[in-house]
Amino acid sequence: MADIGVPVAVEVAKCLVAPVGRHCSYVIFCDRYVRQLNGEVEKLGDTRDQVQHSIDEAGNNMKPIKPMVARWVNEVEAVANEVRDVLDYDEKAKKTCFYGWLPNPKARYHLGKKASRTVKVIQALIAGGQFEKVDFENPPPGLVGGASDVNSSAGDGGDFITDSRASVFQGIMKALNDEKVKVVGVYGPGGVGKTTLMEEVEKKLRNEKILFHMIAKTKVLQNPNLKNIQDDIAYFLSLDLNDEKSLVGRADRLSKKLQSDPTKKILIILDDLWDKLDLKAVGIPLGNESRGCKLLLTSRYKDVLLRQNMRASPIFHLKGLEDDEAFSLFEKTVGNRLKDDEELKVIAPQVVKKLAGLPLLINSVANTLKDSDVYAWRNALIKIDEKEKDTIVKLSYDHLKSEDAKSLFLLCGLIGGTIRVETLLILGMGLGLFEEFRRTMQDARDRLNTTLDKLRSACLLLDDGDDNENVTIHDLYSEVIISTPFRGQNSLMMNSNYGSWPKEKLEKCWAICIVDVGKDRLVELKTCRFPDLKILMLSQPENWRWMREHQHEVEGCSGLLDFTYIKKLQVLYFRSMHITTLPSSIEILKNLQSLYLDHCDVEDVAILGNLEALQFLSFAGSKIQRLPKEIGKLTNLKLLNLSDCYMLQIIEPDVLKALTNLEELHMKGSFDEWMGKDEILSGSYNVRLAELESLKKLSALEISISNPTILLEVGDLPFGNLKRFWINIGNVNGREFEGLRTMKLKLEGCNGILSKEWVQKALQKTQHLHLDGLREVEKDTHELCIQGFLQLKHLDIQNSPSVKCIASSSNRAFTILESLFLKNLIILEKICHGDIAAECFSKLKAVMVKKCNRLKYLWRLSQMQKLVQLEEIEVRECDSMRAIATIDSRKDIFHADYGVELSNVRRLYLANLPDMMSFCTGAKTTSEGAPIQVTSFSPRVSLS
Repeated sequence: MADIGVPVAVEVAKCLVAPVGRHCSYVIFCDRYVRQLNGEVEKLGDTRDQVQHSIDEAGNNMKPIKPMVARWVNEVEAVANEVRDVLDYDEKAKKTCFYGWLPNPKARYHLGKKASRTVKVIQALIAGGQFEKVDFENPPPGLVGGASDVNSSAGDGGDFITDSRASVFQGIMKALNDEKVKVVGVYGPGGVGKTTLMEEVEKKLRNEKILFHMIAKTKVLQNPNLKNIQDDIAYFLSLDLNDEKSLVGRADRLSKKLQSDPTKKILIILDDLWDKLDLKAVGIPLGNESRGCKLLLTSRYKDVLLRQNMRASPIFHLKGLEDDEAFSLFEKTVGNRLKDDEELKVIAPQVVKKLAGLPLLINSVANTLKDSDVYAWRNALIKIDEKEKDTIVKLSYDHLKSEDAKSLFLLCGLIGGTIRVETLLILGMGLGLFEEFRRTMQDARDRLNTTLDKLRSACLLLDDGDDNENVTIHDLYSEVIISTPFRGQNSLMMNSNYGSWPKEKLEKCWAICIVDVGKDRLVELKTCRFPDLKILMLSQPENWRWMREHQHEVEGCSGLLDFTYIKKLQVLYFRSMHITTLPSSIEILKNLQSLYLDHCDVEDVAILGNLEALQFLSFAGSKIQRLPKEIGKLTNLKLLNLSDCYMLQIIEPDVLKALTNLEELHMKGSFDEWMGKDEILSGSYNVRLAELESLKKLSALEISISNPTILLEVGDLPFGNLKRFWINIGNVNGREFEGLRTMKLKLEGCNGILSKEWVQKALQKTQHLHLDGLREVEKDTHELCIQGFLQLKHLDIQNSPSVKCIASSSNRAFTILESLFLKNLIILEKICHGDIAAECFSKLKAVMVKKCNRLKYLWRLSQMQKLVQLEEIEVRECDSMRAIATIDSRKDIFHADYGVELSNVRRLYLANLPDMMSFCTGAKTTSEGAPIQVTSFSPRVSLS
């Protein structure tokens, strides 16, 4: 029995010794475990940095992050917090017992145990962080259930699906759900709401997510552009067609994409068909080839949908609203006018009845009448003819009180679609609009914007939301404007949407606008006499050089242009025209006010010097290489646009000097080699910057000056009163903000330029300032503008070895600053020196700091209290950076009020910061022992 008990005892001893030894090791080898923990933490940090870099790259490309990666990042953050607890506990373990003679075994035991276990967790995380890819590819915009889906709550048809339209809506949905149906059609008059119906159908389909995997859509329009249609559909499929130039090749690739997976159901919405569309030429498969692809078509004409290549079935007729529905819409728009006025209650239903139930017209007339007197309502009742939409549009037109508004409405209808506001300004002024407000171009621009607001409020122009650069007119209105002589029988207008007219009718036009004009049209125009033509707008395809099928039409336009019988012309607009030589007959146009030669191949423009009445001249994007001395004879010129004339090498001397009435000079992306004194002595032949001293009326300027030393040779330029400007001195590259007053300065040792009066006046109004290469400047950044940067929204400073700080207590600058970018400032020690004003940086949303190697922190904690709108922080490659914020004095602790909230921060990016210790240094406890809350925010992108 004794012999049997010995092995049993040995085995029991082994089972007991191993755990006891392990527990003892926690105490004995505690320091080793802590060192091992620190080593594994460093490895985990490297792995986390690598993963975060991949996450940031994916975020910049708008790619969704895989859930497993996001979980790993969260686990790393949790472990990081646990490590901090372990290391904090290390301080307790160092305390001794027995009056300092022995280490505290209990504390060392717990520390060793925690460190050992945490090491294993970290090692597992490191192994699990070796992701081959952290993101999913961006889903195609057309993917149902993808990121581009519309708000699903709107998928029930909204207010648009009235009782009378519910059957059409439900019928479309049922047809789309029928596997036998390949093409569904909807037709109805212009303005009835076909496009809106398509939007509601799409919302419903995306909300249910069961009928289709992908939805693509495009607007066909009256003159279909196959390339644009292909591009629209390809966009929703994430198919890149840019490298395929031929239409046949593009169609083949698109067709293969649509047929690539027969299990995928795809819906293509072709909105606003006017005539036959060659679906095969687009790349849309037909018949049995279509597989899982369906079409949903809309048109004004039923027969278009029934044609052989369309074969739509079923076809739904979208009619106007029922009387009660139309009246409800009208009543909603006019507001409270019908509540108390008994006479209007009687007139209103009669007015609505004549609007054919068309929502577009109902809104238009309602907006016209809602602020009008009763007599205007009675007049509307008499004039509206329910069979003639022309009279309905003309009612709104006649109600416009100013001739400027009426002319502007007609001009928008002539051009059609979406139009740049600046284009309308120059065309309108060329036609003599805004006569009472033409003291300056800015006055006219203000009047234009006021007039456009009136047209929008009358629903004659569509509401483009926050887009202040463009306006849009509905094609229904454009159609009525072109087909109706609003100003008598000799006031016709013609554009590309109408085919050939008889010569007798064509010659009565006062306005012509033809897009993609070909040789036949030019020949037709050349044979006509236009005694009343005031505006002529012609353009060719912008990419005609790459379109072989059009080259025979666009080459040699010069010989097809003749202005002999267009003597009253006031506006001439050419775009993308192949005109190497301007016809000699152009000098007959003595009444010409506005001339556009944008993106044209024109070379010699000397003949334009004979157009002495000219006030607006644009060569934007053209290929002119020389601005000849003859242009100096255009002394009435108010605007000269040379933007993006990248081939312009010579502006002959005394040309700009002679244009003393010039108010706007645009040269962005163009000429910048201004001649200096040394070049004058050497016999160089080009314009001197000093010529601009004559332009006393200048209010808008876009200019580049490659050599800043030339500014030291000229006097004070008359730029102090500029209202809009983009000035680049020294060829500075970087961020751009469209529409903001911008100065970019790379002075290369010419810092004396900053003291010039015009520079100081411009700096006071600058909204985006980019400084590069500031050297030997004794002033701090905020002192560069004597009056303070009170209008500055964006500040970029780079490669400037003299910049020590950005703001100090001595000024109230940067009160509306939204972004601050600092790069390679080798002696920058502080962003803020001293106690800055409360308003300073209070609007700041984004800050980026890179390669500022003396900077130890961005702000003191008390200063960070002002940054309540901060959204993005990026700091990288700053060797001395220890923290984003610091508490470096008792005063900071007092002012910090024990808390800083950064609730709007959504992005925090930190990289290559070898001395980085924490987000905030010195933030341990107050003197009373209460912990200070350093920050409170939830960035969507984790630390890198």
